[in-house]
Amino acid sequence: MITLRFAETAEEDIAFSVSPLLEAVHSWHVLTDPGHHALQVPWVRRCRRLPAALRRRMREHDFVVADHIPALFESRTGDHDADFADQLAAVRDLPPALLAAELARTLVDTTRHTGDDLVDDPATRDAVLTEYRDSDPGRAARLEDILTDPRPVLDGALAVLEDYWDAGFAQEWERIEPSLYESIARSGARIAHQGLFPMLRTLAPQIRVDPGRRTLRLDRPHDHDITVTHEHPVTFTASHYVWPHVRVTCDAPWPMRITYPALPLAPARPTSQEDTLTVLRALAAAPRLQIVTHLAAQSRTTQELAALLGLSPSVTSRHLHQLTQAGLTTTQREGYYVLYALAPARLDQIATALITLASRPET
Repeated sequence: MITLRFAETAEEDIAFSVSPLLEAVHSWHVLTDPGHHALQVPWVRRCRRLPAALRRRMREHDFVVADHIPALFESRTGDHDADFADQLAAVRDLPPALLAAELARTLVDTTRHTGDDLVDDPATRDAVLTEYRDSDPGRAARLEDILTDPRPVLDGALAVLEDYWDAGFAQEWERIEPSLYESIARSGARIAHQGLFPMLRTLAPQIRVDPGRRTLRLDRPHDHDITVTHEHPVTFTASHYVWPHVRVTCDAPWPMRITYPALPLAPARPTSQEDTLTVLRALAAAPRLQIVTHLAAQSRTTQELAALLGLSPSVTSRHLHQLTQAGLTTTQREGYYVLYALAPARLDQIATALITLASRPET
């Protein structure tokens, strides 16, 4: 379990970013396992038009992005002035030992060994290489090349990545970059109006937020308990192609980063008049508006809401049912309890529909 603990100055201890290099890498990861990335099927289909020689080279080097995406691709991710070429140059400038450790992580079971183990501990390195020579000679040879001199392996992967960018992803980045910045702007607006924790809850279902304890948690096979401070901030990087994953970087020497799925880029279906009326009817009662107000602060159970509203759990449940039927609330089970939370995207959808309605010219 990864746990982030936020101080009272939490809003000052976070940042947001986008990254052309990291996004290109995530899109390459999508191509290694298209069936696991239904949202990106249109890009998978467009990539069939890439030159056959490039597609073959991408398959030859896809170990770099298939299972573990090395943190080295996050170089200069927080620099909004850095373009794809700048970020690639920063990767090439990294120390060889750091490159070897990160590239080695793409080939080993990281629940048993870290890249640093293989670089720093000859006994561990020899044991792992011996094991792989018996079970997977090709993997063993590639891992030995990385540990001997990582630069030729890195140069080969980056050359493929540059050609992939030039052949198609540069144009795709132009399409998606504005949407990623729009996603960041929405998050900033939520922080300004509601605070940090209601915003965190909207990022991805995998992120578990406890405003009372001021924590964010993600289920991961390794344990980290980290206090976020001004000296040790966390950056949230918006991404389209990371979906359905949430990627976390929390090991030194890399800055703390959570790369999360931004909202889907497909054009939103226009909200019908009946759909808008359904939501407005769901909101047209004082108890239900009070429920929305309470859920804006944090997720709650029926019993918690009943106590706050001064109503019986059965009556509160009926109000929650109507809000859920209108798509305004979602549910998540935690142990014996069912937690209700707001659906911010649904609220945004209806707000947009009302703004559009009000801005139509008179006829």
